[in-house]
Amino acid sequence: MTAEEHLLPPDNFQDDPHPVVAHRTSPTNMGLYLLSAVSARDFGWLGTVDFVARVQATLATLERLERFRGHFYNWYDTRDMRVLEPRYVSTVDSGNLAGHLIALANACREWIDAAPSDRYFAGIRDSLDLACEARRDLPADRRMHATSPDQIDAALASLIAALDVAQASPGELAAGLAGLVPLAETLTDIVRTLVGEWGDEAGSDLLFWSEAAQRSVESGRRDVTQTTAASDKLKQELATIEWTARRMSGEMEFGFLFDRSAGCCRSAARRTGAWTPTVTTCLPRRLAWRASSPSRRTTFRPGTGSGSADRSRRWEPGRP
Repeated sequence: MTAEEHLLPPDNFQDDPHPVVAHRTSPTNMGLYLLSAVSARDFGWLGTVDFVARVQATLATLERLERFRGHFYNWYDTRDMRVLEPRYVSTVDSGNLAGHLIALANACREWIDAAPSDRYFAGIRDSLDLACEARRDLPADRRMHATSPDQIDAALASLIAALDVAQASPGELAAGLAGLVPLAETLTDIVRTLVGEWGDEAGSDLLFWSEAAQRSVESGRRDVTQTTAASDKLKQELATIEWTARRMSGEMEFGFLFDRSAGCCRSAARRTGAWTPTVTTCLPRRLAWRASSPSRRTTFRPGTGSGSADRSRRWEPGRP
């Protein structure tokens, strides 16, 4: 998730044989990213202030993407935001995104009046548990000059001990998080020195989770040190995200994809040639057995007549 990708989630990352990012995204990818941000906030890995900044940036990009009757197309290039050919709308992906947007809106509504909680400490502990696991996986036969295993272990132990104390006093969130800041910085500095000395991937997991713990500490602290004015502004921003998410979900028109004669929606609408959407069937579960027969496949072009097996119809721009 970078500015180069317009804060859109790439479809996948290929690690082998060479690192490659797939610079494309879909409505399902976008929706799952929004849900992952909600989950990160709920698990304490991310504070509300940082959650809002992330989601606002992505929603701002979504507002700029070309759509068809409220639906996002199924594939966009994340670098220039253009729709990828062939252009089509997937009702499966649109349904996924619509549900994800509603879940996002409901979460923001719930958080507007929610008081800070000790969820931050649970999120920090998750990262530290994984950092300890990564520490155990360090090769024992590698030499360290700028640091030592004992220094790493001491830094981890100090941070975990301070976290135990802070978690035992949930009523003192600000003080507890403040006490973790220098200890998290120390751990990250030591591990970063180790990784720089070795110059390979051997300590990369330990560095990743040490930095993740530090980020969670800092993110939580941004929440609990807000002024009253900043807190009020944050509530307004959550309300705006809620409104935007509900609007985007509601703007998706599913009616033109519904075939009343068949009692089902179509699975995808493709624009080819002179911008004529082509749509194939997506049968409800009670009729799923019929989908196994090739003769039951339907081609549907929204706009006139009624769709049924082995029949088609055409949609023209400007027609309902």
